[in-house]
Amino acid sequence: MNASYVPAVLKEGMMVGVRIGPDSRWHGNIIYDVTGSTVRIAYIDKFMDRYTQPDRAVWIKYSNDYFIYYFYGKVKKIDPGSSRYITVDLENAEEMINNRLYPRYDVRLEATLRPVWDDEAYKCVVTDLSYGGAAFECEHKFEGNENIEMTIYLPDSEPTRVTGKVIRRRSSGGVFADHATQFIECDNISNAQLSNYFKKLDIEATELYNQYIDHNGA
Repeated sequence: MNASYVPAVLKEGMMVGVRIGPDSRWHGNIIYDVTGSTVRIAYIDKFMDRYTQPDRAVWIKYSNDYFIYYFYGKVKKIDPGSSRYITVDLENAEEMINNRLYPRYDVRLEATLRPVWDDEAYKCVVTDLSYGGAAFECEHKFEGNENIEMTIYLPDSEPTRVTGKVIRRRSSGGVFADHATQFIECDNISNAQLSNYFKKLDIEATELYNQYIDHNGA
């Protein structure tokens, strides 16, 4: 898909996931304006201060009940002022079928994974998370259908432990491979930990959307 799909998918007021540069985490953001293949998003200090500069690579992710869309582009302009924005020129897009039963949350969480048949654990980074599964980056390349035990280190919480099955692996162009796992077992304690964490993320998203409403109503 090319960037001509941008205005057909991305709309003003839409909540999206954004990643600035390859080393930053995905975070929730909001679309303030769409003009052709150019979009304007909010500048959020805690996610962007270290990474944002003109021509920096940007990924924008949006999902609905049927599809997941990934858009790639570059920072065109950083708007100064009390309300700061980033203008992004999007260059291409990718569409994938959304097979998840639960909403995804864009995160960047440390985790350790261990194949159930092996005593050795591997460090990884969880990049999105739901009640039913997770996506993660890992230098170790797990095989498809491999059963794993995963420990996820949530902020302000005891580690969450689940078991799952690797359902996808693809190269990310570097030493790390992108994986997806479907959870097989998640006990009541772990479910409660995930629920509390997701509630905090929902509150952050609501605050961001309220800022958008206040801006448009001003």
